[in-house]
Amino acid sequence: MNAAAKPWTASRKAALALEVLSGRQDAARAAQQAGLPQTQVEAWIDAARRGMETSLRDDPSASAAAHGDLRDLIRHPFANRDTITVAPDAPLSEAWSRMREAGISQLPVMDGERIVGILDESDVLLHVYGDEARFADPARAAMVQRLDKVAVHAPIEALLPVFDRGHVAIVMDGEAFLGLITRIDLLDYLRRRVG
Repeated sequence: MNAAAKPWTASRKAALALEVLSGRQDAARAAQQAGLPQTQVEAWIDAARRGMETSLRDDPSASAAAHGDLRDLIRHPFANRDTITVAPDAPLSEAWSRMREAGISQLPVMDGERIVGILDESDVLLHVYGDEARFADPARAAMVQRLDKVAVHAPIEALLPVFDRGHVAIVMDGEAFLGLITRIDLLDYLRRRVG
């Protein structure tokens, strides 16, 4: 089987992207040699960059010193500008694009520094199903405004009822939004505690 006929597995795409990212060849030449459109190769390179950034950002060993409260479970602190957010007036298409690019299923709707809602995949789907033109509607049209807020100094057990309802925990310090905690974040935290 020649190289062009081999299937483009994830590892093969990554290897090609790394060839370009490392400077061993440019995207145009890599595309030509692989018999692919240059736009396809460039899309794989962009995806590889995003994946590396996400992986490094999510690295628990890179996190700051422990606070001894729920901040220790927040993977993407809002204060660090690590939280992917959307403005209330942004179109749902933009919110959906941000979720897809970041590989997340929900994002806070922020009016400046204030959280005003939360938007998840189901909210977007239920809003646009049957009328795809509604992707142009503002995020506020589909967001949930009844938020499961948890105080930063609450015990970890306070997260369990939130997760039991199928929601994400919104961690607050008074009126200040600190970030989100998901089930995966709690599981990662518990796993790190056992070494």
